[in-house]
Amino acid sequence: MGHDLLWFVLGILGLALGADSAVRGLAGLARTRGAGAFGVGVLLAAFGGSVPDVAVNVAAVGAGHPALALGNMVGTSIVNLGLLLGLAALLRPLEVQAPVLKPLGIALMATALALLAMGHNGRIGYLDGAVLLLGFGALVLLVVRQPAAASAAPVRTQFEAEGDQIIGLERNLLRIAVGVLVLWWASRATVAHGVGLAGALGVSDLFAGLTFVALGASLPQIGLGLVAALRGHGDVLLASVIGSNLLNLTLVLGASALWQPYPVAESLLRLELPALLAFSAVLYPLLRGDLRVSRGEGAVLLAAFVALQAFQWWSVTR
Repeated sequence: MGHDLLWFVLGILGLALGADSAVRGLAGLARTRGAGAFGVGVLLAAFGGSVPDVAVNVAAVGAGHPALALGNMVGTSIVNLGLLLGLAALLRPLEVQAPVLKPLGIALMATALALLAMGHNGRIGYLDGAVLLLGFGALVLLVVRQPAAASAAPVRTQFEAEGDQIIGLERNLLRIAVGVLVLWWASRATVAHGVGLAGALGVSDLFAGLTFVALGASLPQIGLGLVAALRGHGDVLLASVIGSNLLNLTLVLGASALWQPYPVAESLLRLELPALLAFSAVLYPLLRGDLRVSRGEGAVLLAAFVALQAFQWWSVTR
């Protein structure tokens, strides 16, 4: 078990380093090709945090562990909404102003509800995957068509700072190449030794994906999110939480289902998918109300996340 734990931790570290290199290289490449800093910043905030999750899911499906991949997609979404958002609000109340976050928050709630409905026949199949991919395409159009002028000046400044990644073409290409290679190794190590840890603990691949694999894959995004919160960049943080969840649950899950349909366990329908829907629904009054996540609301989110984790572990050890 110690061997698996060591290499699992090294895999998680590699995911963080590889994702950072690849994402920054892609952002710099887009800027050198004329993309605006605001648009690049929005896309980075919305989808950049999902890169480690995508790598882990591709590796898991490729290695024949679809249950771990499905668990990771649902689990990381819950980690983002409960743990990351809760901790960030406890550090500093989050102020939200970007108009694009309102429809994205509603889309996340609708996606969680759709997955719950799709899974009731015991699988997420080819047609479900096609629907999810179409949904992702619509979301990308929504994000890239957001003009900078539609946001208040402080919001533009936040996203432009994220997207200002201009360096030389050769360095950008090198960043991308190194990042992809590190992600390839790290994702394989994380999956292989995550499965090894699951076997040593006597839990299923699905449970591993929902809990410690999801938490490990989310650590890079948690770190970046807490830094954004301390800087007062609430819009960047919310865009990261909502956007990465939407990417995982539409693009990644949709593409994977077209490759290999996912069996959906009854336990997922009873607990984790309803929990994901509940966490997503919490965003609705936030984005339609005072556009603020207070410390009290953060404490509630964090307490709900801890309670869910405790119940999950209790249910497999009783």
